[in-house]
Amino acid sequence: MHTPWLKTFAAALAVLALLAGAGCTTGPDALVPSGAASRLDASGTHVELGPTVLRVMSFNIWLGGELVDLGKVVEAIKLSGADVVGLQESEGNARRIADLLGWAFADERLQIISRYPLISPPDGNGIYTFIQLAPGQVVAMSNIHLPSNPYGPELVRDGSPLEQVLANEADTRMAWLQAYLPHWRTLIAAGMPLLLAGDFNTPSHRDWTMAAVGTRAHVLYPVQWPVTLAVEQLGFIDTYRAVHVNAKAKPGITWTYGYPHPRLRANEVQDRIDFVFAAGAVHIIDSRIVGPAGERDVDVTVNPYPSDHLGVVSTVSVDPAEPPVFVAVAAVRVEAGTPLGVHYHAPGGEGTDRLVLVRAGADPQTSALAALPPQEAGHFGRVNFGTGGLLPGEYAVVLMGATDNELSRSAFWVVAPGAVPSVSVDNALYKPGAPVTAAWSAAPARKFDWVGIYKADDPDLLNYLGFAYTNATVAGTFTFGAAELGAGLLAPGEYVMRLMSDDGYACLAAARFAVVE
Repeated sequence: MHTPWLKTFAAALAVLALLAGAGCTTGPDALVPSGAASRLDASGTHVELGPTVLRVMSFNIWLGGELVDLGKVVEAIKLSGADVVGLQESEGNARRIADLLGWAFADERLQIISRYPLISPPDGNGIYTFIQLAPGQVVAMSNIHLPSNPYGPELVRDGSPLEQVLANEADTRMAWLQAYLPHWRTLIAAGMPLLLAGDFNTPSHRDWTMAAVGTRAHVLYPVQWPVTLAVEQLGFIDTYRAVHVNAKAKPGITWTYGYPHPRLRANEVQDRIDFVFAAGAVHIIDSRIVGPAGERDVDVTVNPYPSDHLGVVSTVSVDPAEPPVFVAVAAVRVEAGTPLGVHYHAPGGEGTDRLVLVRAGADPQTSALAALPPQEAGHFGRVNFGTGGLLPGEYAVVLMGATDNELSRSAFWVVAPGAVPSVSVDNALYKPGAPVTAAWSAAPARKFDWVGIYKADDPDLLNYLGFAYTNATVAGTFTFGAAELGAGLLAPGEYVMRLMSDDGYACLAAARFAVVE
């Protein structure tokens, strides 16, 4: 449901003129119409949109979104008016939710769904994707779900001193955040608008100030929560808090009002831990909470409410940028015989550039398996390669320039038709204290697929002894050592290695092994 802030086109153009010299501003009343300043770029290859309105949602849908009703998840997104959504805990349902919304685009590696095309550049590494608002005009987006335990506000509630709370943050959420920070820093420095959605599993330092102490029973002292502090130090703006500045008047709680609403556990802590951040935005227009009717600060209501997390939807004006030169496969896992979509930014266009399919690591000049020009779409577009006749394995598409120089390379895997995921370990028997290496293949290549070690006689899927994400790969390995299993590693006994699906507990494949004296 789109709120009709745009009163007249003339008024919006006046706002645009003010914004051009004002940098990033906030407030709900100044909306820049999409594409109001569009013009042809200097090279004549694409339109420059100028400031463009985008509505971005972060939504943890709670273990696949089906604990209550997946239809209500779809309803919540529709009512929010979102253009792009960072999902958490989608458990393989991202594509299904996009289809139910009538949206053509879903990045299952990142759990991002969108009205607009999504392009995963080769250096995105499962960290970010491009939202293409028009050919040659993109903004970048990341979507994260940081570890939940041990949970900082519960430590405060239970009497832990500040030093212990901050040490826990450093060991958990900050440790996970380190993989993202260099990529975000590079994008921001290059002038690429960057959106960040996520369930951060930490409050904001802006909400736990001295003034906030005592406003909720567990807020016993101020905390400079390091995750949100680090994100803002890169140049991100907390869109909700930019619009609703007073955290006491508008706390914006997102977790939790129930499992599901209105069922709460005793002594529950409630905080704002779901965020939409923006870096390089021209204007933060509005930010709203999606949740159950009757709860504080909820702007968009859905009943029955389908998740334990409330959604956050923020409206921002961004000035999309021309992406760097790239080639990007539309899928990293392709069944042999099905088409492979390939997006590109080809600097010379169809007259000089080529897209070349090769085996992983091969020289595109001497070992090309297939080649296509960028076609009539010129500098920005998509072509399709066939994969018939390709044996299972790792391949790449290479963008070649006018002098046969390699400009960009994007990897993908071909799997056999009907291939199912598998997992194995490097030995059937291990000595106590030995590391264990897991290998997976034909995996779905979603960002939050993971491998975990379990005791073989324990059917409880929550009781993993150690885990690691597969980081959006079709095939790969991970070695479990002391960091994952503790100093003693595994004691003698029977174990099972499981490949698990998309931030959830559905087992895709398993392999047994034993530790013996």
